[in-house]
Amino acid sequence: MTQPVWTNGNLANPHEVTDKAQRVQSMFSAIAPSYDLNNRLHSMWRDQAWRRAAVKAADVKSDDVVLDVACGTGDLSLAFASHKTAQGGGCSRVIGVDFTYDMLTIANQKNDNTDFQCVPTYQTGDAMHLPIADQRVDVVSIAFGIRNVSNPQLAIAEFNRVLRPGGRVIILEFSLPRNALMRGLYNFY
Repeated sequence: MTQPVWTNGNLANPHEVTDKAQRVQSMFSAIAPSYDLNNRLHSMWRDQAWRRAAVKAADVKSDDVVLDVACGTGDLSLAFASHKTAQGGGCSRVIGVDFTYDMLTIANQKNDNTDFQCVPTYQTGDAMHLPIADQRVDVVSIAFGIRNVSNPQLAIAEFNRVLRPGGRVIILEFSLPRNALMRGLYNFY
């Protein structure tokens, strides 16, 4: 019988688990085929709207290079690629980075079904050691992924390293609703 990747004991403080990266990678490799459905269910079908809001908040310009970290199956990368800027065009380039190869396989399959002018490119990489040179991107995004990084502070330092002056960081993540009624409904769900 296969042991679960996460148990109640190591979920109490997942950032203190010494092999967190391997556990996260193993988990996402296993759920890659059902990842999009999981996102839809856990967000009550709001995740795509949240991604569109994140793209809008990034204030993308037509010459921007976007780096989508922990891009998973590419939903946020594709949202950036399909976005029309105030100038009428899209951004100049979208790069998706994820350290789970199985997720990138699905992201690449989604590219086959698009006709965007700016098709995302994907590569394997770790949020804490990005395969991007200094000051090369205008927007760094991470959606539902910062919680899975072994050292979020190191990842944010990497985001800063690859950003050009005036660049923007967009972090999209689940949190508990502040409204008591909504929080109760969320916890029940």
